Amino acid sequence: MYGFLALSALVGVGYRVAHPGAPAARTEAAAAARPTSSPTGEGATTGATTPTAPASAGPTGTVVPAFQVASLNAGTVRVPMAKPTVVYFMSAGCGSCISGEQQLAHVAAETPTSVQWLSLDVDPGYDTRQAVLNMAQSTGAHWPQAFATNAIINAYHVTQLDMVAVIAKNGTLLYDGALPSNTRLITLIHQAEA
Repeated sequence: MYGFLALSALVGVGYRVAHPGAPAARTEAAAAARPTSSPTGEGATTGATTPTAPASAGPTGTVVPAFQVASLNAGTVRVPMAKPTVVYFMSAGCGSCISGEQQLAHVAAETPTSVQWLSLDVDPGYDTRQAVLNMAQSTGAHWPQAFATNAIINAYHVTQLDMVAVIAKNGTLLYDGALPSNTRLITLIHQAEA
């Protein structure tokens, strides 16, 4: 967590990491995100005022914590959803994230349409809805874009921008780390389909 704070200070990203036990400021988008209680997305809480933190994503090979978010451009998105899923943690105000989203757009064009893609902006206090959507349009990222919540960021151990989680269709975490090469990402996606 402290590495992300240092990164935020260096690149000028306005992301606010909630201190454990301290109340976190919530945006409309963050309030719409609802972590779910099961890896299949069943039992999602609706109408709750405060989302509960999902369990830690843990090491690769474990079942990921399920969540759902209100997308900025495609309705509600559930993770996992019985299909291979790639989640990209980024910020619309980050230059390297633009390159990362372009890289993912090239990979997405080479992978089956059954793969679910999701970009989560980790800086809802700084980035606007329009900035996120403009970035997606300019990079060719034609998949759901949403704002991450503190619960999701903590569950997936997001410590820097340009992080990726690759989740198999059975909900198993195959990769959780820095944006890998195209070749490595395609290999992970094929593993996620098995």
